[in-house]
Amino acid sequence: MATDKEQVIQALRATLLSVKGAITIKQCNRDYRELQGDWIPYKKLGYLTLDKLFIDIPGFKVSQINGEWYVDAIANQESQHIASMVSRQKSSKKANIKLSYSNRFPKKQGSWRKPSAPNNHSTSYNNQYSNQFYRAKRGTSFNNNYNNKFSGKYNNKSTEIKNTTQNTKPISRSLSDYSEKSGSNMPTRTNQSHPVRDSKEEVKQPMRTDQDIDLKHSRKVSASQRLSNLRDRLNTVPDLIPLQLPAVNNQCLESSGPVTNVVPAHKLEPPPDSTSSVVKLEWTCRKLGLPQPVYKVFDIGHKHGPVSYYCTIKVGSAYTSSSYPDSSPSDDLAKDVAAVKLLARIESFNVDGLPTSSSSSALTYLTELVAAHEAGLWANTVPHLYREKYGENLPSNWQELVENCPRIIKDRVVNGLLVLLPNKEDVPRLPVDSDLPPLQFPEEDFWNVYITVANSTLEIWLRIIGQEYSDAFEELLGDMKNYYENSGTSVDKSMIITNAWYAVNLDDGGWQRAKILEIDDETATVFLGDHGDDDVVCLQKIKILEPQFRRLPAQGVLCRLEGAEELAASEAGAALVRRLPGEVLVAAPGPRHDPLEPSVALVLFDTSTQRDLNLNKEIVHDFCTAGTFTITQKPCEVEVGCVSEEGCVWVARAGGEAIVRAALDLLTAGPYRRPLPAAPHAPAPSAAALYIVRMRAGDWVRCTIISGLDGEGTVRTRLVDSGLILRAPLSSLVPLQTFSPALNAYPHQARAVRLGAAERAAGSMAARLRELVLGARVLCRALPAPAAAAAAAAAGDAPHVELFVRTGPQDMLASVNNAILMEYECLQLGSLKDDEKETTNHVEALNRKKERIFRTQSSGGVQPATGLRSALPPPTLPTPGQCFDVFVPMAANPWNFVIQPNRTRHTLLTMMATLQVECPKLSELDAPVNPASGELYTVFYEKDASWYRVTIAGTVSPEMVTVYFCDYGDLDLFPNKALRPVPAGAPLARSLPPQAIKARLYDVSPLHHDWAVEDCIRFQELCVEQQFVGICKDVGKDPLNATEPLLTLDLIDTSTDEDIYLNKQLVAEGRARLESSAS
Repeated sequence: MATDKEQVIQALRATLLSVKGAITIKQCNRDYRELQGDWIPYKKLGYLTLDKLFIDIPGFKVSQINGEWYVDAIANQESQHIASMVSRQKSSKKANIKLSYSNRFPKKQGSWRKPSAPNNHSTSYNNQYSNQFYRAKRGTSFNNNYNNKFSGKYNNKSTEIKNTTQNTKPISRSLSDYSEKSGSNMPTRTNQSHPVRDSKEEVKQPMRTDQDIDLKHSRKVSASQRLSNLRDRLNTVPDLIPLQLPAVNNQCLESSGPVTNVVPAHKLEPPPDSTSSVVKLEWTCRKLGLPQPVYKVFDIGHKHGPVSYYCTIKVGSAYTSSSYPDSSPSDDLAKDVAAVKLLARIESFNVDGLPTSSSSSALTYLTELVAAHEAGLWANTVPHLYREKYGENLPSNWQELVENCPRIIKDRVVNGLLVLLPNKEDVPRLPVDSDLPPLQFPEEDFWNVYITVANSTLEIWLRIIGQEYSDAFEELLGDMKNYYENSGTSVDKSMIITNAWYAVNLDDGGWQRAKILEIDDETATVFLGDHGDDDVVCLQKIKILEPQFRRLPAQGVLCRLEGAEELAASEAGAALVRRLPGEVLVAAPGPRHDPLEPSVALVLFDTSTQRDLNLNKEIVHDFCTAGTFTITQKPCEVEVGCVSEEGCVWVARAGGEAIVRAALDLLTAGPYRRPLPAAPHAPAPSAAALYIVRMRAGDWVRCTIISGLDGEGTVRTRLVDSGLILRAPLSSLVPLQTFSPALNAYPHQARAVRLGAAERAAGSMAARLRELVLGARVLCRALPAPAAAAAAAAAGDAPHVELFVRTGPQDMLASVNNAILMEYECLQLGSLKDDEKETTNHVEALNRKKERIFRTQSSGGVQPATGLRSALPPPTLPTPGQCFDVFVPMAANPWNFVIQPNRTRHTLLTMMATLQVECPKLSELDAPVNPASGELYTVFYEKDASWYRVTIAGTVSPEMVTVYFCDYGDLDLFPNKALRPVPAGAPLARSLPPQAIKARLYDVSPLHHDWAVEDCIRFQELCVEQQFVGICKDVGKDPLNATEPLLTLDLIDTSTDEDIYLNKQLVAEGRARLESSAS
């Protein structure tokens, strides 16, 4: 350790003795790195900061001027001759020859570095990224890191003054040549083969180095070379200063001539060539538009000593300063001391009482401030102008922000002061396709992996464990932490590129490599390529990802669980894999059939136990267990899949069918589509064998075969997740065990249930049962059953359940079992009463007969509103073969729809308009107490806020009735108090026959046993609320209600150029078949 420290001290002394006078510690650090190949290792020597190293070690002179630390080596006997030679060097205004070349070029790797292996990616990055984004500033060697930057407390004074010696290549062109070209204000090319020399002053050509010869042969001159030439002329002609020079196109033809883009002195007056702070203060006040300083000098005499002088300076009302407590022997020196302090205040970035701008806003404001001054700004005037314009202090690192901003050119010009120029060139951007090198997978059949992210079975991110993978990544994180905690280059928001890689500082993960996905106002969404997840970071926590951190490929590997991909379609399946992050497992990768597929199919094994567990199979098993559908006495939400004509009800677990359909959609379409195996040649011997079949809407569903093969090659199948029966060709069935073993093991989601005591009524009330439960939110609970019934249910027989639905405005829970049973019993009781009345009530029959024969004249008058409950006259029906215009208000399927005759439609609309006016006049007191079946009333329908005529279809309970909308064909439940008698002001409501006539479509039948849901929906789309020409084929009776007529119609759409027969259209679409052709 001692030997290393002595070597560092000797190298430091050699570095400082080679420079005339004291230099800043920062400059010493940069010179040390240029000579030794690395920064001063002060931390390895046990020092927290670089200044403490120089203070602690003897032989160095350390001083602080305006907040900046300066260091010089004290020559001893051995090095005295070197110091003497350096001190006798003649100071020249021209730039000294230095080893580093033009400082706008990105600095290449020095010869001291070990050559790196050729890498196309890193070469492309260095050529395209570094050369465009970074330009080494004057007085600094190019370096993307800034380890030589001190903490903020050493930068809180005036503008940093650096050693400005540069390596320039003087060219022998005369000043008059430049003056002539600048006067023309047009850049021109010259083909002069001999240089033009001025008779008064001649610039001598120094000895050429090898690099000079290379540049000469290439016939190219850098932008910084031209700027150096211009600086030489500024030292002799101070009324010319440079404007902006190209920032990125670092090479041009030497024959392009000298830089002519200069401005006269009145646009940017150079600072005075004087060491007097008083003169500099007056010049600064003039440039900032401040009042000239007012001096007050005080002399203090002593009895036994010389007179001392103090001075106070006031510049307007903004700045004041005093030389106190420093006394001076003369008034001029007192003024100078006070002027130095006042200049420091003006040039200081921090003034008490003002807020400090954030780095991002300061960079935006600085770019705007410099852009407003085309001729440039002196850097020492920027803090004052910034405070005046924005009312905030600059942050302590504002010069570093400017140095890294490609929109501002920072250079050192006259008398060593800094000038900031706007860069009007198009700022180059990093190519968006800049990416990390691809990861090479191990050749072994099994990998040790660490799971980082698991969102679903299709998105699992892991890192490979090994020396070339996880070990290299841990080393990379350590290097990034050490580097970015002390240095690193921040990026302006305008320069951040989406899909490019950066270094980001996470609150819970330190410095990480990340790709920018989206940029917001103050934050950015990034993808952490070494982990696989996304995060949101502040823009201030984003820095350039240096080339040394780009060599390692992104360690996150996207994988999917082979054989369990379909589980990703459901939340239940995704939840099962979220327990994997943080686990160390063994992965068996599968073959990659598609080289463009980014994810790797693999099988995960847990080898931490005595028996190796296949986690893919374990997850599938847990998924199937979670999908088991059981019915208990605790109510659960179910979906009613179907109600057969016999009243058999099939219920499914809520959402269960959707899970299966989503999984099948994932496997049959999209990037994870699997090839479909061949269809079976004959039904499988096992009745439990599962298949998948495609519905007309395109969805795939699971099914079992429940019949043999018929003559047409079709079989009857039951959909195991809904209970529906479907006839399908055997060739359209796909064996599920071969296609998806996971879904083949998934439990059936539908099962048949029995309705207990209401089962005897279910067959007769199948239509009513469908109205109540299909498409509704249904609750189901098992009914308490005797031991024998419980044993039968356990053996697989249908259990007895009670179903509940919500109805009414308050979503009251009603028992479907009780409703069906009561409606059935009421209908049965009503039929008995009607038969009894017809046979036994002779008195009432006699009275009706008398009323018909001996009708008085007063019977034609208007009866009171409360007594209008007689039946309506029957509708006028067409004769077979008759054509008439119809309107279809409601349709269920081609065998069950309702029509309204067009000839009385105008009368219907008139009656409806009258009801909307008269019915609101009635109150709830007019509601009937005990409405009877067949009686006529009016009711308010809340869904369309209208009044309708209704007839009582049945009584559900003493307070609830079923009503039939006699003009539109609907059935609904209403409480008794919602009924109103027909108002006296609407006589049409009692005389107009019912307008709803039930009908069925002529000559069509379903393809299978019953109309499919898709076919019913299509029929409704074709005919509901449409006008047709109807041809009556037959007049019969409704099989469900023999008192109502049923028309068999041929519907014809005549709205197009060619008449469309609705039955033939259904056949053409493959939704029905003609009964005539079948016979």
